[in-house]
Amino acid sequence: MLRAVRRLATTIPLVVFFTSPVIAQTSPGRIAGRVVDASSGTPIPGAQVTVEGTAISSIADWSGRYALEGVPAGPHVITVRMIGYQHKAVRDVMVEPGAALGLDATLAAAAVEVEAIEVTAEMERGSVAHALNEQRNATGIVSAVTAEQISKSPDSDAGQAVQRVSGVTVQDGRYVFVRGLGERYTTTSLNNARIPSPEPERKVVPLDLFPSGVLQGITTSKTFTPDQPGDFSGAQVNLRTREFDLGRVLSFTASGSANDADLGSGVPEAPTVGREWLGFAGSARRLPAPLAAAGDLSETPQSDLPTLIASLRNSWSSQSGIGKAGRIFSGSVGGEDPVFGQRISYLASLSYTATEEVRRGERRAVAIASSTPGHALPQNVARGMSGSATVLWGGILNLNTRIGQRARIGLNNTYTRSAENQATVLAGHNEEFDKDLDVTRLTFTERSVASSQLSGQHVLGTRHLLDWAFTASRVTRNEPDRSDLVYEAAIDTATGTVQALRWWGAPRSASRTFSDLQESGQQAGVNYQLNFGAAGAQSYVKIGADYRHTDRDADTRLYDIFNVDLSDAERAAPPEQVLAQ
Repeated sequence: MLRAVRRLATTIPLVVFFTSPVIAQTSPGRIAGRVVDASSGTPIPGAQVTVEGTAISSIADWSGRYALEGVPAGPHVITVRMIGYQHKAVRDVMVEPGAALGLDATLAAAAVEVEAIEVTAEMERGSVAHALNEQRNATGIVSAVTAEQISKSPDSDAGQAVQRVSGVTVQDGRYVFVRGLGERYTTTSLNNARIPSPEPERKVVPLDLFPSGVLQGITTSKTFTPDQPGDFSGAQVNLRTREFDLGRVLSFTASGSANDADLGSGVPEAPTVGREWLGFAGSARRLPAPLAAAGDLSETPQSDLPTLIASLRNSWSSQSGIGKAGRIFSGSVGGEDPVFGQRISYLASLSYTATEEVRRGERRAVAIASSTPGHALPQNVARGMSGSATVLWGGILNLNTRIGQRARIGLNNTYTRSAENQATVLAGHNEEFDKDLDVTRLTFTERSVASSQLSGQHVLGTRHLLDWAFTASRVTRNEPDRSDLVYEAAIDTATGTVQALRWWGAPRSASRTFSDLQESGQQAGVNYQLNFGAAGAQSYVKIGADYRHTDRDADTRLYDIFNVDLSDAERAAPPEQVLAQ
């Protein structure tokens, strides 16, 4: 049972744009954008875009994108043509010297040839709503949230952002439930490639691993279609990282948050070691070499056990700290520049988030069957609080280029890392042993996801489309040196005051756990699409193949310390003293 808390967030965005400097008034500019169907919003690959009165032209690629290079400065008329569609002429397109201009165009289907439609450039800009197009053109049920919506919200990670998708709920701020189904029925992909799970006994991917600043959008597919993975059973969440195609931009955003439940008040904290503010466990948390060498301790002499216990980090108690405000920083740089004569669009982004949370009034118990069918009774009820400090940071480096007029090659790289340092303090009456117990757990968990994807899209003629992708990914989850400690206690039922008396000394009353999980995966896929039928009402046949291979390795070691001959007086000392004896 958690007490409701209020949150106060302040965001101070600072965005600075840099464009290429004007070297001379005669320096040519550039026009780039997308060509889509006016009724459906689908891309129109193969559409020809021309600067009227010049020989400058471009062919739209798989995604409808085009680029006109070397456009003279000044006003121009841009014509867009495609068989089966009405020709369009966009007037009043003003190109500044040395600058890049974005221009999207929509074409209406035509059963017969008609005169061209003329519009102004101002009317045409920004007319494509990508998320709506994606939803209305999907074969099944699809919901989406875009980078524009994310940027206007205080969401710091994908777990928070995906809650804005219809029919989606998120448990513990990270695990997705779609249409009321558990997380085991939901698969997660990054740029359409499956992400391995960093959870030891679940296939679910915690979405709080992905900072919102690196995302272009999130789509949720709720219907099985032939291009879905074979183990699709409820829904698929696809995260798309950002890409940049035009101009040059540098941005920086800083924001903060405050929670009145923990800001400036006493918060249970777990001791930190080393660079844990970056999400890397300190070296002191590693499994001691003597313990690792001893294996399962089945052949270890009893006389050697105290020495092995002493090799553990002597940290069992939580600390009382002062809650701090949350901090979020993100920055990105993107643009498109020639490299050895080949235009490369690029985007590099980095974000960092540090937050603290306290849960007061927690109540935990074991559920046992009651005499009433369908009802359970609480047993071993314990009350207390927990405090956690969370770090999340990540970055992307995406590179894209056009090969000729009809092909596009891209390399997307993503890395994210998160860490949570948590202290939990609970006290209550244990009915099985008829004792009042004070329980402390200190947990540090670090997770990481790395993914690299090479992909290509090709327009072959006017009706043939080919796309392919190869992805290599790796996830890790490390929970080093978790400690669980149980003391006998005296609890004042009137005031709730807890006084620790002595270390309990029974099995599982002092234990250390070292857990490590690693999973790597490779995925390759290719799709071919043939379009046929009249423009604006086209049908298509699509075939493809997909291959995925994963390797998963988990190693968990639990060391349990219990009392053999310590007296009550010796067990009454602080745990760092008792367990160092």
